[in-house]
Amino acid sequence: MTFYATLLFNGLVTGGILALMSLGMSIIFGMMRVVNFMHGSMFMLGAVIALILGSHLGLSLWLGFLVAAILVGLLGVVLERLLIRRLYGLDLAYILILTFGLSLIIEDIVRMFYGVTSAPYLVPDALKGAVNLGFAFYPKYRLFVVVVSVAACLAIWFALERTRLGALIRAASERPNLLKCFGGNVPLLVSGTFFFASALAGLAGALSAPLRNVSPYMGEEMINFVFAVVVAGGMGSIAGSVVMGFASGLASAIVAVFYAPAASAVIYVLMLVVLIARPGGIFRGIDISHFSLHYTPMTDRARRLFMSRPTALIALSAGLVLPWLVYPVLATDIILWGLFAVGFDLLFAFGGLLSFGQAAYWGASAYVTGILMVKFGVPMPLAVLVGIGASTAIGLLFGLIVARKKGIYFSMITFAFASIVYFIINQFADYTGGEDGLHGLVRTSLFGLDLHDDRVFYYVCLAVAALSIAGVLRLLKSPYGLALLGARENERRMTSIGYNVYGLRVKAYALSALICSTAGAFYALNHQFVTLEMVAWRASGEPIMMTLLGGAGTIFGPFLGSGIVLLMRNTLSSVTDNSNLFLGLLFVAVVLMFRKGILGEMVQMFLDRTPRVDPANDKAPLGEVKDA
Repeated sequence: MTFYATLLFNGLVTGGILALMSLGMSIIFGMMRVVNFMHGSMFMLGAVIALILGSHLGLSLWLGFLVAAILVGLLGVVLERLLIRRLYGLDLAYILILTFGLSLIIEDIVRMFYGVTSAPYLVPDALKGAVNLGFAFYPKYRLFVVVVSVAACLAIWFALERTRLGALIRAASERPNLLKCFGGNVPLLVSGTFFFASALAGLAGALSAPLRNVSPYMGEEMINFVFAVVVAGGMGSIAGSVVMGFASGLASAIVAVFYAPAASAVIYVLMLVVLIARPGGIFRGIDISHFSLHYTPMTDRARRLFMSRPTALIALSAGLVLPWLVYPVLATDIILWGLFAVGFDLLFAFGGLLSFGQAAYWGASAYVTGILMVKFGVPMPLAVLVGIGASTAIGLLFGLIVARKKGIYFSMITFAFASIVYFIINQFADYTGGEDGLHGLVRTSLFGLDLHDDRVFYYVCLAVAALSIAGVLRLLKSPYGLALLGARENERRMTSIGYNVYGLRVKAYALSALICSTAGAFYALNHQFVTLEMVAWRASGEPIMMTLLGGAGTIFGPFLGSGIVLLMRNTLSSVTDNSNLFLGLLFVAVVLMFRKGILGEMVQMFLDRTPRVDPANDKAPLGEVKDA
């Protein structure tokens, strides 16, 4: 009895932290329809500030928690006013990507000043020891966390549902223009909501500080769990976030009794079960069925130019000389990361779907290929084919589940799916190497070509990428490609004339997984080892940045973005270890200044200066491709 009671209380502790975090994210989403990716960084900041104030400056626990929550809330307001507010009214993908970049910046700045070594937060004397509950002795501090989290959740529910302030917040969420007409200060309400939600994340982090080691990376795992809880509870649902937060904590504690490593994965399994049984989540949140698909700012005229033969030949010529300009291994990385980004862009620019989980296929293909070669001695060509096929099959399976979703919901579910793949790979350490990675992949000969030579292997990868791009171009010009574009532009019209939009998107998701899997298998061979970084959440974010930097929908822009990012990282690695800070700044710069991407902006400027002609005229001016 004592054991199980302690177990359930431990689950309530975990659930309370999850509920506070999920509550903050749901409030922001409900108010502004924004998925705040830096919520995990705010959680980490709350823990770090509480540790510094309490353990290093001697501030009392109560005051330390309050100050940590307020400081984190103020930082959230500053970032909302200076950066996030600039993107209101645009595609929600831009805010999601902006907050992703800000999370990298915050994490790296904390690492610079705080270091990477974990440190415990010392519990004050008043909360040390255990209290007798009648049926068990339980630590005072853990009981304190349960009481505070439950009280905070009830207070927030009451404030939002039973007070005038809550009514104003709901009005600003549902009818902001109407509220302005009645004299409501909508910008102030938005900033106040962002402060409150960020402060909740900071409070959750401060409460967690005595329960776990504090480090700059503690928010990464937490944001994975929060996304799963928010999706399963119902996007924007206050009650759903609270109930699913506590339910997830209890489920995790119970599963830990039977198989401790699965304690984290049960949250994602619970999310899958809920989505299958009730696709909108347990509680009804914000109606996302009307959310528009993501778009690319590329015009049809520019797209025709990028899909022409001359442009493809120029890109191929650049690829042929690349290994003579940079180190061949780095050149191969540029080609393969670019191909990975093309796989993402096929979904984003042409299907209107922002996936934050394509690293699942990039990494799964690499691991299957590596396991077959290292553990079972399968020949390299066969291992690569099986790795690509197995990973694509996983993509098809996931696609059948997620293809009915769109907008931010689609992004969050794909993120959660990628987290499941990460967990599975990390748990089978006997095959995958776990945190040490999988080593020992050896490149052999192929059709008489010695793949040990890095430059020879580069040209093999270039040939694979060229064939993949040729297939993508042919696909986009086919009836299927035109139908996919049509479904992105007007889903109802395509449905009304007999197209199965769901089927179109399932195929697009599977094709995207195929391209990402191909790039991942060859990337593993390029470095001859595989690590967990290939399936981590950051690996899903980088092809998004490369695509937007080069130009979404430009076909070849992702390769340009890949080259810029990898060359910048390679250069910075020799002078600083703060590469994530600069990558985060690059994320911010892209979404604020280069929304068409570098290649997209350059081509659009050129086309704007080129006179338009009647498409039926045989004498098209320079830049207009007749056979496109």
